Amino acid sequence: MNTYFVIVLLGVGLFFLVWALGWLLEKLSHVLLRTTHEPGTRSWFMLVGPGVALHETSHYLGCKVTRTEVVEFKPINIEVQDDQVILGYVKYRKPPSSFKNAIINLAPVMVSLILLIAFALAATYLVPSTPGLGGDALELISNLIGAKGNPDAFYPVTLILGFVYQFLYTFSELTVINPVFWIVAFLAMTIMFSNAPSDMDIRNAATGLKVIIIFDIIWLVIAYFLPDAGWILYGLFETLAVLFSLSLAFAAVGYGFFILVAAMSKLRSPFQVIPFIACLTTGGLFWYLTGTGELSLSVFTYALQTIISLGVFIGVTLLMLMIRSLRRSG
Repeated sequence: MNTYFVIVLLGVGLFFLVWALGWLLEKLSHVLLRTTHEPGTRSWFMLVGPGVALHETSHYLGCKVTRTEVVEFKPINIEVQDDQVILGYVKYRKPPSSFKNAIINLAPVMVSLILLIAFALAATYLVPSTPGLGGDALELISNLIGAKGNPDAFYPVTLILGFVYQFLYTFSELTVINPVFWIVAFLAMTIMFSNAPSDMDIRNAATGLKVIIIFDIIWLVIAYFLPDAGWILYGLFETLAVLFSLSLAFAAVGYGFFILVAAMSKLRSPFQVIPFIACLTTGGLFWYLTGTGELSLSVFTYALQTIISLGVFIGVTLLMLMIRSLRRSG
């Protein structure tokens, strides 16, 4: 095993991991989130609807890119057909090209990854104490390109893990009292929902997926035995590894927000807002004590304040769920 092989493995593996996480989140939502069973309700339009609209819009963009005729486009559509609920769709004339079919049906994956990366980079620029991760991402790509001769095969993994940790730490420094923290977390969840491939998407994109997988396998074999071949595809897999690691970090934010929403959904209304209020109150108290100088930032960093505040959210939710009168029935 060599360093370049590990870089290629990261680039390939992280792509499919982020895609799989989108699929898993969609499945978990049906199990844990009641609102997914109530299409058309206010809560559905707030939490699930944006992801559906983005998913179908991505297919529409895929049609436009491939110059495929669109017959009908409804990004949001609550329609019952037999025992199924149609939540949105794009009707188009199926092109004879397998390549075009792959682009159209994999468009939600590509669009969601682009948005995850864009929002992840943009979110970190909102933290006053850091200039953002854009420059760090470029530096990481450069370091990975120059790491081909490093004797430590797992050196790229160390760099990638450090970068992901840096993003999550930087994002947490927004703190829970900053509205942007919650907006970005919501967007992350929405984009992850849109990333989820439907069974039809997978079937229609099967040929294209096979080509991608076969190429990845062949290049992994080449990278394992001929690491110097990496100079042929200069910087390709290094860039993919960094971008997909960034999207993975942002996906983690989306999953975190989903867990909080799923936990709140188990409580009766209007008690659902109590954990959120407790979280904001904790964050506000930290902000006040920090501002008065009674709390040392060297100990209670903004990131730690965020973790404690979210811990309060979870703790209050669990305590409330132990009281039967506060739990939602069913």
